[in-house]
Amino acid sequence: MYGNFLNKDAHYNIDVTNLFNRPHNYGNVFIDPSHLSMRGMEIVAEKIYEGLVGILNEHTSPQAEEKLFQRNHLKKNSRLSSDEEEQLSEYLKAIASFDPIHPIGSIVMNCNPFTLGHRYLIEQSAAKVEKLFIFVVEEDKSIFPFADRIELVRKGTADLPNVVVLPSGKFIISSLTFIDYFGKSEFQGQVIDPSMDVEIFGQYVAPTLGITVRFAGEEPIDYVTRQYNDAMARILPQYGVAFEVIPRKKLGDEVISASRVRKLIEEKDFNAIAGMVPKITLEYVRRRTCNVTDCTKEAEEGLMGMGGLQKG
Repeated sequence: MYGNFLNKDAHYNIDVTNLFNRPHNYGNVFIDPSHLSMRGMEIVAEKIYEGLVGILNEHTSPQAEEKLFQRNHLKKNSRLSSDEEEQLSEYLKAIASFDPIHPIGSIVMNCNPFTLGHRYLIEQSAAKVEKLFIFVVEEDKSIFPFADRIELVRKGTADLPNVVVLPSGKFIISSLTFIDYFGKSEFQGQVIDPSMDVEIFGQYVAPTLGITVRFAGEEPIDYVTRQYNDAMARILPQYGVAFEVIPRKKLGDEVISASRVRKLIEEKDFNAIAGMVPKITLEYVRRRTCNVTDCTKEAEEGLMGMGGLQKG
């Protein structure tokens, strides 16, 4: 079909020697002066592919050329199935409607439940960028359902004009990309690999929204989350996305953590919880935790205005 292209006497040259001459917008592409990072190798591969397409165009029929250009760009990530690539494409289309304004930041949060620590991280990050996207983990493997978690985050950040709250879909901290996240207690002493999740964010999500920096809270306690932070620090700059760690908010000598709040919820210690969560979260956990006869009238009335939050 390719005629002379496959002729052993035909020789072609694709020049990539000047590919990384500055200025360029590729981010960090060298591990050291003589070795390319993963992102650098992808750029070289793309350049070679473009060169091959040009060569093939000289030797293929219009029908073969059309078929060649029907390749989906998501095929570059071989860790996804065809169905998953299509779903990722749809997710990217859905979030692409938000107009990019630079610099743009992002945070991924589970918020199980939404605490003053989460609020602090959002405030500190939002002050550094013109727009901040908050991706709330959509996978329903937490104590509090996704519909409630994202509603608490939206209501708890409604006063911050440059914050946009979005669902994470199935490609940001999900069973597909980072299953170990949902079994943290089992993996605290083990080495985990969150690279697939971070690579998908850097390769697809960040460029779709023009994200230039991703923030995360420092992690002094959870070994799994700390490894995730380490992976982001290592991988995201290869895609031109900076990674910045924000010190955690403390209450006394201890950092505020959702796990600590969950323990206090089990103990129904609402006085202690009140110092660690926004009022809207306190009202919500009261309603979920206590019997109706035990709940105060004030808590009942506070929850009526939250509309749409699940009681379950």
